[in-house]
This record gives sequence, C-alpha cells and structure tokens, in this order.
Amino acid sequence: LLDIINIGSVVIILPDIMHQVGFRADQLQWVSSAYALAFGALLLVGGRLGDLFGHRRMYILGITWFSIWSLVNGFAKNPIVMSVGRALQGVGAGFTIPNALAILTTTYPAGPERNQALAVFGGSGAVGSVLGVLLGGLLGSTIGWRWIFYFTAILGFIMAALAIVIVPKERDISTVEDRRIDIMGSFLFTLGIVAVIYYLSEGPNAGWASALALVPFCVGLVFLLGFLVVEWKIKFPIMPLHIWHSRRLVASTLAIMSQTAATNAMVFFFSLTAQNVQSYSPMTTSLCFIANGLGSLLCMAIMTKLVTKVRTKIISVFGSICSIASFVLLAQIKEDSSYWSIAFPALILNALGMAPIWLCCQINSVADARNEDQGVVGASK
Repeated sequence: LLDIINIGSVVIILPDIMHQVGFRADQLQWVSSAYALAFGALLLVGGRLGDLFGHRRMYILGITWFSIWSLVNGFAKNPIVMSVGRALQGVGAGFTIPNALAILTTTYPAGPERNQALAVFGGSGAVGSVLGVLLGGLLGSTIGWRWIFYFTAILGFIMAALAIVIVPKERDISTVEDRRIDIMGSFLFTLGIVAVIYYLSEGPNAGWASALALVPFCVGLVFLLGFLVVEWKIKFPIMPLHIWHSRRLVASTLAIMSQTAATNAMVFFFSLTAQNVQSYSPMTTSLCFIANGLGSLLCMAIMTKLVTKVRTKIISVFGSICSIASFVLLAQIKEDSSYWSIAFPALILNALGMAPIWLCCQINSVADARNEDQGVVGASK
C-alpha cells in the first residue's frame, strides 16, 4: 500500500518537482528511476535476508528506512539530494515488499485462504494507486508537493509501529539452518541489476547504442553472469537456483515484469502528457486515474471468486489482451483528445488487464515454494 501510494503520488507531482528542485527535462526520469533502480537491486537481498533472519524483522527495518528517506526527500532542495534520497527510499521498499508478501504466504497455506489474502494484498495496491494520485493532485495543488513525502513518512512510521504490535513474533523465526550470507552473490547481483536498470533509464536520452549507455549494460550482464556462476557453486546462495525449477514461477515472473514495466511507463508518460501537453492541473490529472484504481479494485474482487472456477492460464490471457489494448489505445492520445474518448477507456482496459495478471501470477509463483524460500521467491517477481 505505502509503496503504491508513493509511486502514484510522485508521478503526479513530477512537473512541480522539475521546476522547484531544478531538474532538467531530460533528468526528470531519475526521480522515478533512482527509486526503481535501488528497489530492483535490493529486492532479492531483502527477501533472502527475511528468509534467513525473519520476515517480520526485515519488514519493520525496511519500512522504517523507507520512511526516514521519504522525510529527507521532502526537504530536498537540489536534484542530487532528491535523486540520492529517492534511491535510498527504494532500498527500504526492496526490503518491505518481499517480506510483506512472505508474511502472508507463510501464514496462510496454499488454497482459498491464501488466494483471499493475496487478493486483499493486491486490493490494497489498487486502493493505494487511487489514494496516491488523489493525494498527489490534492497536496500538490494546495499545501505543496513536499507534503507527499511528509505524509508517506508519517504513514510509514505508523505502519512500522503497527507491525511491531500486530505481526506475530513467530514470523521472525527462520527454518533455514545455514544462515551464512552470500556476500559475493549479493554484490554481483546488486551491481548487475543497477547497471542494467541504468541502461534502460539512460538509453532513451543517451542513445541505446551509445557508449554511455551500452558499456554499463555490458558490464551489468557480466556481473549477472558471474552471479549465476556463484549461485551454482556456493552452498548458501542468496538465490537458490532450485526455485526456478518451477515453471509457474518462471512464467509468472516474466508476466509480472512485462506488465509492471508497461504500466509504469504508461502512468509516467500519461501524467506528463496530461499536464505538459493538455494543460491539466495536478488535481485534474490525479482524478483521471481514479477509474484505473477503482476498476482494479473491483476487478480484483471478481477475480478472487473466478480463480476457483476458471484456470489461471485463461484468466491471464484475458488480462494480457486487455493490457495490450490499453497501451495501443493510449498511444493515440493527442493535444486535443478528449479524456472520455481515449484516456478513460484505456485506463479501464488497463485495470481489466492488470488485476487478473497480478493475482494469477502471485498465486502461481508461490505455489511451489517452500516456506524457507518465500522471501526470495517474492523478491523474484
């Protein structure tokens, strides 16, 4: 919930951040990319540390760290402080999300109860997307965009306190006997992912084939190859390769990667197009996303019942078709396009695609995982 609120609200206030913090237009993507870079790099580390030392402990640590740096971002006065703060905030999310998911999957056994818990988890994301864009528009148009970061910091500290009180301490008990940390694997994976994400973020500006982007990409691939070699040989890997014997995990990971990347890009570019091209205010832009958030919430509730009657493969195909249609439709938007003719149906189609894919992939990806691997499996998606 907190991560989605943060992402949704920050996208809405990007034009304000650009003007008041001093980002150039070609630098603005780093407000989101720095966060995504650190988040992606630390997901695996955060999830595995939860498997080794307790998911509750790592969840509380992650959400507290996230909140501290959200507060720092609220005071940022220049692009460097904002970019570093966003990256360090992403580190906290990298620890929070896989361990929150692992707490659910280790608490509820596979079956209807787990499906319901995962639906609630996904529904909280839909609620968070609505709250995020509304808060971004409301606060950005009134008391100022900095209050987005102050608000998420306050909410994060509250959630950390609630986790200390509510989440059973049994979730800090690990069943893994060998708790040695794979330092080399963690180092290689983190550097590899950072280099690859840097290439994806900088490629559009520097040129996909330019040395500035291509050299880090090649270095990243070498690091990731070295990571696989280390994981193959070491007796206490940070990512046990046996988890990839599950075809359901492989398919779910690829599906979620594709869906998340496409949806985040759609939200990013539609927000900028609405404000910079169509001259929408931050509040009006935020209201545009309500259809997507509420549609996802409703669709998630329906899918929770449907997955017990229809194969998840069929539901996922339906979701993929709806998602592709939404991206193609939104690509047709122009300066004089009406919200109701293009953006609204595109956002509804995106909701119809995102919710089924997310729920089905969550159910399938953790179905074959042992309890001691739930954190790293949750991070793999």
